Amino acid sequence: MSENIEKARDIILHGIDDDLITLSEMKTLLSDERSALENRDIETIKQISVKKAELTDVLTMRANQRSEVLASLGLDNDETGIYTLFEGAPRNRLDQAWSELKAELQACQDANEINSKVASRIRHSMQHILKIIQGKSEKPNLYNPLGSTAAVITGNLIGEA
Repeated sequence: MSENIEKARDIILHGIDDDLITLSEMKTLLSDERSALENRDIETIKQISVKKAELTDVLTMRANQRSEVLASLGLDNDETGIYTLFEGAPRNRLDQAWSELKAELQACQDANEINSKVASRIRHSMQHILKIIQGKSEKPNLYNPLGSTAAVITGNLIGEA
């Protein structure tokens, strides 16, 4: 049993180390994606999307491998299960790697959320421009001399009394 536990620990640690490399690549892609979004570089966005999907598949495969290792030992598939596996063993390497993994995951989630907001803002702007071009736009509000907004009045004003 002890040999299985040591093997499981090695698999988990190597998987975490590999995930850190993959997440570093993902962070770089997310940064490149943000630039491509801001520059509206559709071809680069498409290429990055393919690479992100590939990296996500790799991360999912490793997560499934961790799950299988933990399940084979009757442990929960979570942080508690990981730490239970390492009970009685020096955990400084695990603590450091796990902490880095969580930080990298959070950084990727944050970058992805920013990119999502940028893409949403661009989509909204493009829809607005399309409505203007198609003549379906709502009348813009302009500021009057008192500083409040007033809808633009279209049509001919003959005069004021």
